Amino acid sequence: MQGYFFLRLNGPQSFPWFLLPHTLGLFLFGLLGYRINFSRVSLTAGIITTLVTAIYPFLGPLQNIFLLLLGLTSALLAIRIGCLLRSCSHPVMAAARGLALGNIFLALFLWIDPPQKILFPFLGLLLLAQIPAPFHPQQKEPLRDLLAYLPFIFIFYLLIGTFYVCLMPFYVRFSYFQGLELFFYLGAVLLAALLFHQKRDYPLAIGVGMGVFAVAFLHDFNRLTSNLAMYAVQAAAGFMDIFCLGLFLQGRDVIRRFGLGAGCMLAGPTVGLPLLYAQRWPLFMCTGGNLVLGIGLILFYFVQSTLSRKSSESISSAPDSPSPPEEQETHLAEVCRSLGAPREIFSYREWEILKLAVSGKAIREIASLLHLSESSVKTYLQRIYRKLGVSSKAELLRKLARAGGVAPEDHPSP
Repeated sequence: MQGYFFLRLNGPQSFPWFLLPHTLGLFLFGLLGYRINFSRVSLTAGIITTLVTAIYPFLGPLQNIFLLLLGLTSALLAIRIGCLLRSCSHPVMAAARGLALGNIFLALFLWIDPPQKILFPFLGLLLLAQIPAPFHPQQKEPLRDLLAYLPFIFIFYLLIGTFYVCLMPFYVRFSYFQGLELFFYLGAVLLAALLFHQKRDYPLAIGVGMGVFAVAFLHDFNRLTSNLAMYAVQAAAGFMDIFCLGLFLQGRDVIRRFGLGAGCMLAGPTVGLPLLYAQRWPLFMCTGGNLVLGIGLILFYFVQSTLSRKSSESISSAPDSPSPPEEQETHLAEVCRSLGAPREIFSYREWEILKLAVSGKAIREIASLLHLSESSVKTYLQRIYRKLGVSSKAELLRKLARAGGVAPEDHPSP
């Protein structure tokens, strides 16, 4: 909402002042997040973003300069919000609800069209919500699974973002009922969050499929195809937004995952929008967009299949020596998913305790390592037991061992 109204207030000329530093900031802070006190720096950036957003309409000729600052501080704030989402019990569903509410508020404000001197202070007030939220420490981890997706994410948002802007004038002219497209986006977001818990790539496959449909509809311009294309674009964006957020929120390295991932998402429209200002309707979007998406998905599938097969072969042929911690965690996540309890249903603290429990740590040791009381550890363990359908630690370890060989003796304490 904040970025949209900045660009709407100042028009196309504000593009380089906000979107460019915001995109570069996501990459920069994603790479440098562990070289700074990210918790404190991002909180400071959040406060600056809140204050400047509230007073933005009153800045007069200084607005573009402050847009440059807001692009950077908002990037830090976005990564911070990703870290806050990661600490929720159900991060992907929390992200889906946030996206849904944000778009509903955006549509409501566009309909009411309040004065800018009221709207921006209210946006600043909404941004205050992140200040008191607890920030859980992050841990640097390998990003192999994320890096395989980043080129595809960039291509998708380059094509779909550009296509959406090209499509909008036709949709406004021919729409059956303006505002109906929002329901397609909201429905896609909520459905994608449910599907993500079943299998991570389901929203990706559906999102790309809907993108292919959208581009194909506009090979012939008329009222029906313009409406169908807009509905398909909204659904494609909803599925892919949730897939991307779910991918960024996995693991304990949300700073780098969210920064680099969200940077690739925004790099697409950042590259595509200048082309639109030079040429309002690039013909390649209509003739080649679905071809690029289709070929990209096929290539991506084969790359992922090859990587998964090599990973499985390396695990099966590995000696009996302990695996690195990140491989142990990946294996545990796969086993839990096979038992109908994907990683995403566990809160940040529950997952930390589960890992320590299967590594052979006693309740007292877990409490000491995580600076919790023993009663708190027991409470978390009870939640873990319910999610995995067991009633005790011994039963938990037996069930995990039967499902995939996860047992205390497989993960000796360091």
